[in-house]
Amino acid sequence: MHHKIANSQGTSAWSNAVACMVFLLGVLVPCDQVSAQAHQPPKQEQDGYAWEYADNPFAGDAAAIAEGRRLYRSTCYICHADTGSRGPNLRRSKLKGQQFLKIVINGRKGTQMPAWKGKLSEEEMWKILAFIEAPADATTNP
Repeated sequence: MHHKIANSQGTSAWSNAVACMVFLLGVLVPCDQVSAQAHQPPKQEQDGYAWEYADNPFAGDAAAIAEGRRLYRSTCYICHADTGSRGPNLRRSKLKGQQFLKIVINGRKGTQMPAWKGKLSEEEMWKILAFIEAPADATTNP
């Protein structure tokens, strides 16, 4: 036999607990946010960085290469020049895609390579890589 536990108003403790949980769920996680979050594609996480893109979305895009060239000139050129200087020649790098960007994001310990995380967006870094990997005739100023 089940006994109902009633409070001073005659409602059960179970009903109060359910009502409280429904209220808290509504406050903490609104339903429209739950459904919106459920439909977002998962980001690829690697080494603690949540990637927007798995591969370079700007490879071969002339406008993005031009923007990458501008960004390279203002951020990378001082150390890497066109064919390497204090830093290595990036056009000959064996690192590709996210491997290359991990160095840009985190810097390289024990070298002068700074971390660019928070200074350049992921899109800007991909555009720089599109410029670096583009054929030489695609990277000249129009």
